[in-house]
Amino acid sequence: MQASKALVPTLIIKFPEQTKATVISFLLGLGMLSALAQLKFVLPWTPVPITGQTFGVALLALLWGSRLSFSVFAAYLGIGFLGAPVFAGGASGLLMGPTMGYLGGMFIASWVVGKFSDRGWTGSFWKALLACYIGSAIIFSCGVLGLSFFLPTQKLLIAGVLPFLPGDLLKNLLAAGITTRRLGRLKTTSF
Repeated sequence: MQASKALVPTLIIKFPEQTKATVISFLLGLGMLSALAQLKFVLPWTPVPITGQTFGVALLALLWGSRLSFSVFAAYLGIGFLGAPVFAGGASGLLMGPTMGYLGGMFIASWVVGKFSDRGWTGSFWKALLACYIGSAIIFSCGVLGLSFFLPTQKLLIAGVLPFLPGDLLKNLLAAGITTRRLGRLKTTSF
């Protein structure tokens, strides 16, 4: 099995106490994702809010790689389902509502985008951006599927995809830019 080329696993390997570094990075990822989820803007025509969660997933997957980002997102879902107010706008509990599909899509996307990062896609802005858009396609597909249980088919595009595309474009550009230009330099840091 090839070692991950994602930034966080690359840095963890350089730490003398790898277990401690892994736990710290895990908690930092969980904190980042939970904090970004609190950025929430409600649109009057859709039960799905605009949030910082998708940016958090893209950033988490690109920086932490598949194994760590998948674990962090699983823990995020777990503590949220158990009652911690970590979901968008401080929500918690088993959310069997219109946004459940989006959370499921983010869970899958964290692993898929992380796999691209493991393979070194964050070495190129365009590859990192493509990985983010693949993740977005997964999130939107799962999200619309879940939303289809709550809205008629003719309203799915306007309620579940179109209002989110401009923000998604910006969030993915930002995530790809951060991971390829600024933080990529940290890979050469020694501890």
